[in-house]
Amino acid sequence: MDKHQKIRLKLNILTLFVTCFLLVISLFGWYVSNKEVRATGLTAITSNEDTVDILDEVIAKRYCLNDDTITDTYKKIGKNLVLQKEEKYTASTGEIETITEFQQEEYFRVKEMLPGEYVDITLGYKMDKDNNDYKIHLRDITGDIFTVDGYNHYVTGVFKYKSLSLKDKAGNDVLDFTPDSDYTWFSSYTINQHDSAVLEQVLVEHTWKNTYEELYYTFSITEDFSQYYKLIAQAENSYGNLLSQKNFNIGEIFIYVG
Repeated sequence: MDKHQKIRLKLNILTLFVTCFLLVISLFGWYVSNKEVRATGLTAITSNEDTVDILDEVIAKRYCLNDDTITDTYKKIGKNLVLQKEEKYTASTGEIETITEFQQEEYFRVKEMLPGEYVDITLGYKMDKDNNDYKIHLRDITGDIFTVDGYNHYVTGVFKYKSLSLKDKAGNDVLDFTPDSDYTWFSSYTINQHDSAVLEQVLVEHTWKNTYEELYYTFSITEDFSQYYKLIAQAENSYGNLLSQKNFNIGEIFIYVG
């Protein structure tokens, strides 16, 4: 190998190193700038308060990428969910920090979610009518807008949901409930179509039995960029970080009595 070839080889290695370094910085910058994505504003209501009653406590447990967990306990005040207690578990130390006093009234929200993280939400309820059919919905599901090749899309397409469990007052699984085997997108991206701006999703359909006394339903929400990456890959134009500083919102958990 002559002197000029050696120089070219060194320049190629240097260029590869710089490219990899910039790629790492770019990916890190993505997650930093995307820390504000959150689910917020959740309330809990029913179609008939005389028949169905949502219990006072709603619990949201968030699982972080570093194995930390954050468990928030909310109290139902009117239709609003107000934070009463937050437990932060740090996996690296095994320590739990409990917070019960807050500077201001905190309503339900999941702050700074990252791709791959998820939050499990549990609510309890009871009814006074045997063999009563009902549905649990998420309503007023919205997300901030972004545009790809002239078509409007929303942050709802980077979040998914899954039904996890339905338990009775004693903590036993309800036999006529089947949990979801996988997550489902709140909305699907299509490269040449506008998304729906506002969504509603039925999570579970079930029949109440008075022998339950109370039921506790748990569902999960996770953030996943794979559908977004596929959309961008199909685009005719180049795009940067379109999800930066974007919000995801769920307006209501709604129990409809048939």
